[in-house]
Amino acid sequence: MGKWAKSLFGRESFSDVGVIVAGNNPDVLENRTLRVFDAVNSNRDCAYHAHLAKINQEFYPVVFNVYGAPAVIDVLAQMHDGGCRNVIFVGYAYGFKDLKVGDVVVPTNSYHFDSVYRDVDSERLFSSPNTSLKFGLWSFFNSFSIDYSVGTNVSVPAVTLQLPHDNEHYRKIKPLTIEMELASFFSRAKDIGIRAAGVLIVSDTRNTNIIDKEARRERKTAILELLFRNIGTFTFPPLDRKFSIDEYLAGIVGGSDNVYKQQ
Repeated sequence: MGKWAKSLFGRESFSDVGVIVAGNNPDVLENRTLRVFDAVNSNRDCAYHAHLAKINQEFYPVVFNVYGAPAVIDVLAQMHDGGCRNVIFVGYAYGFKDLKVGDVVVPTNSYHFDSVYRDVDSERLFSSPNTSLKFGLWSFFNSFSIDYSVGTNVSVPAVTLQLPHDNEHYRKIKPLTIEMELASFFSRAKDIGIRAAGVLIVSDTRNTNIIDKEARRERKTAILELLFRNIGTFTFPPLDRKFSIDEYLAGIVGGSDNVYKQQ
């Protein structure tokens, strides 16, 4: 345990609370929100930007620019390897109904239209956040008088590859939001023993194009700053579930002499 965490974060172990910031985030947002911490050790030598951020003498894993469900799944495993057992996802989403750009949503479940779990578990149609961490976010936002909505999310393959919004599946589901990563985030976290919950910032609606960036960016920045300042409050007891990246990969590769076998 620890070598996968060290390869991404430069440290074999860290706090049990972490944050995944999904989507493409400009440097100005990333740098501004990270200033909340007392110190930050960063690794940008990968598709996403991994940071080990220190506040109140604790180190917390924070990863920006995690784009797409496969990236979320890999980052979760590396966070788990360092001892992280509570992860908050913060991303953008298309908003249905009367949601406006910049509105905050804490989803109660997310449907798998992203295809990642189709071959792994074809029976898994949707996934849900951990109840304790979800309620923790609700209580947190209530304590700061931040309005938020709750409801169903749908995770799709990509922004420019998805079903039309007016289709028979969505009409039955009645989603509040649509994005790409959340369903796999919930599912994989549950599989490997991480408490997971998500916060979505509405980036666009039927009447507002995703290119209109300022309002959504300012809202995301404010929410991240608030979460980072209070990140230590989201600690919960570990779940009774064991997972090892090496053991998992050894089972995939097969053979008694593969490099992932425990020595």
